[in-house]
Amino acid sequence: MDTLLKNLTLIDGTGRKPVADAVIAIRGGKISYAGPASTWRNEADGESITLDLNGAYVLPGLIDAHVHLSGSGEADSQFYAPTGQMALKILSNAQKNLAAGITTVRDLGGWSELEFDVRRSIQRGDFTGPRMCLAGRFISITEAGADYYVGMYRVADGVDEVRKAVREQVKHGADVIKMGVTGAVLVESGAPGVTHFNSDEIQALVEEAKKFGKPVAMHAHGIDGIRKAVEAGVTTLEHGTYLYRDPGVIRLMAQRGVFLVPTLKVGWDIILAEKSSIPGWIMQKNVDSQGDAAKSLKTAYDAGVRIAMGSDVGTPLNYHGENALEVYWMEQAGLSKMEALVAATNNAAKALGWDSWLGTLEAGKVADLLVHEKNPLEDLRSLADKESLRLVIKDGEVAASHAGSVLPKEALAKQVLTIR
Repeated sequence: MDTLLKNLTLIDGTGRKPVADAVIAIRGGKISYAGPASTWRNEADGESITLDLNGAYVLPGLIDAHVHLSGSGEADSQFYAPTGQMALKILSNAQKNLAAGITTVRDLGGWSELEFDVRRSIQRGDFTGPRMCLAGRFISITEAGADYYVGMYRVADGVDEVRKAVREQVKHGADVIKMGVTGAVLVESGAPGVTHFNSDEIQALVEEAKKFGKPVAMHAHGIDGIRKAVEAGVTTLEHGTYLYRDPGVIRLMAQRGVFLVPTLKVGWDIILAEKSSIPGWIMQKNVDSQGDAAKSLKTAYDAGVRIAMGSDVGTPLNYHGENALEVYWMEQAGLSKMEALVAATNNAAKALGWDSWLGTLEAGKVADLLVHEKNPLEDLRSLADKESLRLVIKDGEVAASHAGSVLPKEALAKQVLTIR
């Protein structure tokens, strides 16, 4: 059954100006038309559903290119839960993302392969959930983080072991391979500026991943590790905290089309917390590095590096369902409102390699879209405002609805999450 959305303002995710008095037509879960009502020609030859949106704003479903579904914002960053509880935790967090308008997530460090089971259940239709791009385990050297995140890390020392670790993630069904090139902020003994893997190990991982057609996401804070990752052929650079220290690497990223996924939100969530049980070492590391992270984003953006949104939700005080505030923090670091929104839609789809069918509201793309009461381009914080978000549509079906939304019965999918 075709669906027609009318009387709306279209923000299509391409960066083009919004279109007032627009129409979106959906057929078979895909967009068949998105544009001005004046040029719309109804070619439906059967029954259809029409939703009058009363001037609401419609934009693509948001794509978060850096999440951890196994974490729930625990103050001490301890994600651990027994196996059964962890599977339920991953599912619950996935659904919180969808209900908040994050229709696609890229999980860059799951837990004991349980995220693959959750994805299969969502794909079968057992549960409602977002589209999931999965990395499997975070490939790391022997270090303390492997004990801290026991279900997330896959230790690999040396070229041969790195290649084996990549093959294991591919076996489990990974869409992307993630490597920890430098130390981490959220490991107490971790030194973010220190390079962990050697150049030959990094190169081996990139070669092995690309042999299987998998993009590579590199966790890297320190400039030496960033440089080695970019030179090896990384697809996305995660965090990039001290990237600004080497303009040459920034130029190389721009030339090669490497995406920066800056993950600013977690730092601000921690720093701005008035009362919390955040350990002192986590607070201090974020206070020390947050200004560098924002500077690196602005410097990279000004040099033409492509930016994709990643909130790092699951980390301390960084809660699933609040992901979209990352878009606001990117704007605060120097992107325009529209550029920050594109980072969470079209650019994020490109970072995943899924942009041929996802990320914008254009004919032929999947019908993942959000209906907001408020204009997000006036205040990007409204993207995370549950009072503004009326509907979440995924694959052409209503997946989440505000309790006050009035919908024709035939417009509802079998499982619809309530936006609270």
